[in-house]
Amino acid sequence: MVLEIEKTYELIGDIPFMKLYEAKIIDNLVKTFNLTNLLELGFYHGVSSCYMASTLKEIGKGHLTTIDLHCAKDQYSPNIEQLLEKCDLREYVTIYYENSYNWRLMKFIQENPDPIFDFCFIDGAHDWYTDALAFSLVDKLLKPGGWIIFDDINWTFAECNEMKHFDYVKNMPFEEKTIPHIKLIFELLVQRNPNYCNFAVFNNGWGIAQKKP
Repeated sequence: MVLEIEKTYELIGDIPFMKLYEAKIIDNLVKTFNLTNLLELGFYHGVSSCYMASTLKEIGKGHLTTIDLHCAKDQYSPNIEQLLEKCDLREYVTIYYENSYNWRLMKFIQENPDPIFDFCFIDGAHDWYTDALAFSLVDKLLKPGGWIIFDDINWTFAECNEMKHFDYVKNMPFEEKTIPHIKLIFELLVQRNPNYCNFAVFNNGWGIAQKKP
């Protein structure tokens, strides 16, 4: 049996960044734990969004809410809307363009104080200042029993070829640009939170945790 995510891979190929084997990890998680209301922080071209929407299409239920910067609409080619249309998956996804996904998360909390998501994939700013707050907000929005995945827990500003030559990165304190910020968040805020369990770190640089039922 061919999975929907494999059909999607045939359409989008190797556009960065999510790999097919990574999509299969999420696909298995969604199907195993019946996760249907998905949240994504940071989508870039929208490859990961297409894979998650493919899984929802296969199981015949659910929706993905995904958030990124305004520039994602015009700066990236193809963009998320083009990829979703190409894969015939647009109906499964709500897209928000923001100055920061934290602002949209705040709006969600304003609109509904009850947890509404059962899965969150964080692949956004990769810095302590943004994503430590993001975890705090996601925690309020994540249902008991829900799962959260942090991408790039070993990523650093100093080792990022695209960013290490930027002036603001050069001007960072040495510690700030050489320590993985997402790893700090995962170790200090997630693993030490008594409301979370089933922690795992995958070889691809993902940190995963479950909110206790």
